[in-house]
Amino acid sequence: MTQSMHELPLSSRPYERLEECGEKSLSDAELLAILIKNGSAGCSSLELAQKILMMDSRGEGLSFLRDLSIEELTECKGLGRVKAITLKAAMEMGRRSMRIDPFWKNMQISGPKDAITIFENEMTHLKKEEVHTLLLDTRHRVIRHVTISSGGLASAGIYPRELLREAIKANAAAFVLAHNHPSGDPKPSPDDIATTKALQKAADLIGIELVDHIVVGHGSCVSLKELGCL
Repeated sequence: MTQSMHELPLSSRPYERLEECGEKSLSDAELLAILIKNGSAGCSSLELAQKILMMDSRGEGLSFLRDLSIEELTECKGLGRVKAITLKAAMEMGRRSMRIDPFWKNMQISGPKDAITIFENEMTHLKKEEVHTLLLDTRHRVIRHVTISSGGLASAGIYPRELLREAIKANAAAFVLAHNHPSGDPKPSPDDIATTKALQKAADLIGIELVDHIVVGHGSCVSLKELGCL
């Protein structure tokens, strides 16, 4: 017989655990259970949360919810329209909170991991291919994050003039390029490598450094600098 949330010991109830131990101590399922509030017949909110997490076929964690529509969410038995809307709203609030006061503001890019941290947060969930850049000052601190172009599901153009114009306008000394692969596989294609080298030559001519080119997949990224392509 399924236990209701009130029948669980206090140490196992998400609300009480958050109050006593803080939100960082909660599991993904417990955080979802708080948003869901109520379960369905024979299923507590915590059990329903665990069922939702089982929909994560790629092992992406909570970020997989960003890609699911309300209709797809309601396919999970016990998750109705209102609960699905609540989850979508929570994911969007989380995304916007990172943009209102960007965590990367003035962040120094000292290596590929720093750039990957920023681009993963901004680009992993994208369904279309986009090209982004981080414009950097002389100490490689982030000045601005700019979306250069977006294309169809499999391609996006990288236009040197547009990219370098943005860098010049921001008085940037360097930049990091990134684009995503909606397929989820971050392995760079021969075109990715050739375009990167051509762009590096164009940037060198005007004295702006191309620091790295990051290819963003689902759950992993590749640095062309680490691959020896820069």
